[in-house]
Parts: sequence; C-alpha cells; structure tokens
Amino acid sequence: MTPFHKLLQEYAPISSVAGCSKIRAHQASNVFALWHAWESECQAICDVPYWAIVWPAAQALSQYIMNNPSLVKGKTVLDCGCGGGVVAIAAAMNQAARSVGCDMDQPAIDVAKYNAAINNVAIDLMCKDATECYAPGSFDVILVADLFYQKEFSRRLRAALKKARDHGCDVIIADSGRPFLPKEELTEIHSQSAATSFDVEGCLSRTVRLYRFHD
Repeated sequence: MTPFHKLLQEYAPISSVAGCSKIRAHQASNVFALWHAWESECQAICDVPYWAIVWPAAQALSQYIMNNPSLVKGKTVLDCGCGGGVVAIAAAMNQAARSVGCDMDQPAIDVAKYNAAINNVAIDLMCKDATECYAPGSFDVILVADLFYQKEFSRRLRAALKKARDHGCDVIIADSGRPFLPKEELTEIHSQSAATSFDVEGCLSRTVRLYRFHD
C-alpha cells in the first residue's frame, strides 16, 4: 500500500455519496486535515485536496443522471473538472458508451481511478485543463459541475463549451451559486438542495441548479 493510499484510508475513507447512495467514493470529512497530512508526507507545499470532497453540484448532477439515464445511455460523455470522478462514474453506471473524466490535478485523476474501481465501472481519465479536452465530434454530452469560480478560467470554459454546443454537443451544467456562471446563455432544467462542507463553504447545504447550454 502506497503512502497516498494510507492517507486516503485514514483521512478520506470510502463512503456513499450524499443524495446518490449507489455511488461510493473516497471522501474527507475534514479536507484540511487531509491537506496537512499530505503536505507532511510529501514534505512539500501541496494544493488543497478538493478532489476529496464531492461538491454539491456533483452530487446533484450524479443523482440527475441516475434518475434520467437516457441523458448518457449509449453516448460518449465528458466530465469536465472531474475531481474524484463521481459524475463520470454515474455516467458509466448508466450505460454511457464511453465515460471520460478530465482534471488538471494528477491526484484527482488517481482518486477518480480508485473510485471507479470501487464502483466496478470503467472510465477513461485525462490529466488536462477542462477547457482543452473537447475536439469537434469527440463527445455527445459534456457535464460540468461547480467550475465557474474564477473569472478568466470561466471565460475560457464558456468559450470551450459554446464551441462544443455549436458542434451539436449536449452541454449540461450544474452550479451551486458560483460567481461567473454565464446564466444568460443557459436554460434551467432542474434544481435541488445538496449537502456541502461547512469547513469549506460555511454552510451545510446549497441549492444546485442544472442548466442546458441553449442555442
């Protein structure tokens, strides 16, 4: 067992995803304790391991896929900024022809691989910026959960998603109130409450809205 596996076992054990109990994943009850332990193990400065949290939008989007399997069944699906891969796993569990997760953080990709194995599904993974994962015709569906945090990244992400939509891709965005969501280009299709980390967000739940990037 690697030191990384030991850290996951101690600080982010496997548990059912809130609101989507059919999926199990490594999840940290205290992401900052995991972060400090990881930096101590690495003897280096590390990014906060946000991949050890299933964010509210990922919870809601995964549940929506479970309840609406035709969204992904038989289709090639991309989970942008996949973190621990829960949304990509939901797509694979609901018979996506191919489910791909991309994230620019290599530890997130590693954990997504572990989480897929826990759920007995196969997903493909790319360590890559979410704005650079799409090529025309490569995916039928693109799924995005809680990515519109930063202004410049959100601008690039919007442009990439618009390009995908213009090439016939179905773009579904789940958002829990992030500041740079391009609402004027979206049509709301669903809303619900989802649990979140009080330590990270200062609240116990958020309202998540799902949107389709309209023409």
